[in-house]
Amino acid sequence: MKIFALYLPQYHEIPENNEWWGKGFTEWVNVKNAKPLYKEHVQPKHPLNDNYYNLLDKDTVVWQTNLMKKYKISGMIYYHYYFDGKLLLEKPAENLLKWKDIDQPFFFCWANRTWFRSWEGSREVLIEQTYGEKKAWKKHFDYLLPFFKDDRYEKIDNKPVFMLYDSRIKEKKEMFSAFDTWCKEVGFDGLYLIEECYSIQDAMAYIEQEEHNGISTSYFLAEPLVGKELLIKRYGFISDYWNRFLNKMNQKGIIHHLFQYSGDNIMKLLIKKHPHNKRIIPGIFFEWDNTPRHGKRGYIINPPSKNTFFNYMDSIKNSNYAVINAWNEWCEGMMLEPSKEEGYKYLKWIEEWRNIQNKIQRK
Repeated sequence: MKIFALYLPQYHEIPENNEWWGKGFTEWVNVKNAKPLYKEHVQPKHPLNDNYYNLLDKDTVVWQTNLMKKYKISGMIYYHYYFDGKLLLEKPAENLLKWKDIDQPFFFCWANRTWFRSWEGSREVLIEQTYGEKKAWKKHFDYLLPFFKDDRYEKIDNKPVFMLYDSRIKEKKEMFSAFDTWCKEVGFDGLYLIEECYSIQDAMAYIEQEEHNGISTSYFLAEPLVGKELLIKRYGFISDYWNRFLNKMNQKGIIHHLFQYSGDNIMKLLIKKHPHNKRIIPGIFFEWDNTPRHGKRGYIINPPSKNTFFNYMDSIKNSNYAVINAWNEWCEGMMLEPSKEEGYKYLKWIEEWRNIQNKIQRK
């Protein structure tokens, strides 16, 4: 099983973030400004050795790649921000393309969503996600093509892998049919599309619909969101409705209720509910805490035990791929990178589980 980790390219300055959030803004600003919201709340989190890196520094990418390989992570999934010709946070991936000596397998997840001032509880639009028409799609494809052609870019059956964050767009079928055709015209066997899904039911429904007209497609279960919804709905309609009502009041600032969920309970549910379909890519998570971005409007998922995590990994071990959320989402409390608080804990869990599986296979 290949294990890729989602990778946030937000750790360097760009003019747009300076305009929207203040001069010098990077993700580290939110990390450093985080506040504990209750007695046992561990915030802010700190990178080990105060490594508040800049992703434009080559040494940082070398360090991340060496760490990835040491602890048996297969590669990175770079968030790709493309707004009908407008690129944001593109430099880390462009630098990797240029730095051929860094042996880091990767592919893209197009984070195709409108940016709002949501960290402040506002729906003010910062930049809108639009798609244009076929001419605009070709421009997007031409930008992606040098990445697709790179030997380090992940391919399945000679098809570049491309993940889509939000598949609920009317242009999807026509756009990716065009991408598939253009891939074949330059020597690939098509495009391999991965769509993020936020429920098991959605993923199974997509498979049954076979809506992509021959395009190879898999479906990634975005964790811990899928598991959190399973946990909430476990107690039925009233529990689900009450949770959504409280969340809406929380987002509006009418109440201040910090939701907390058990990572152990979520993973135990996922073990029972995982559909074991080869076209479904399971997600992996360790914990979640997005209060550095959202304050009391955020929520927390406490980490599972090591034993529960190993049981979950055993339950998905026959999958071709799995996706970790995430390598460096420090403001959502999801990071494999070492911290002062946890050291190399989660990287070591993955390495240990991998080593156990290798021993079993050699017997």
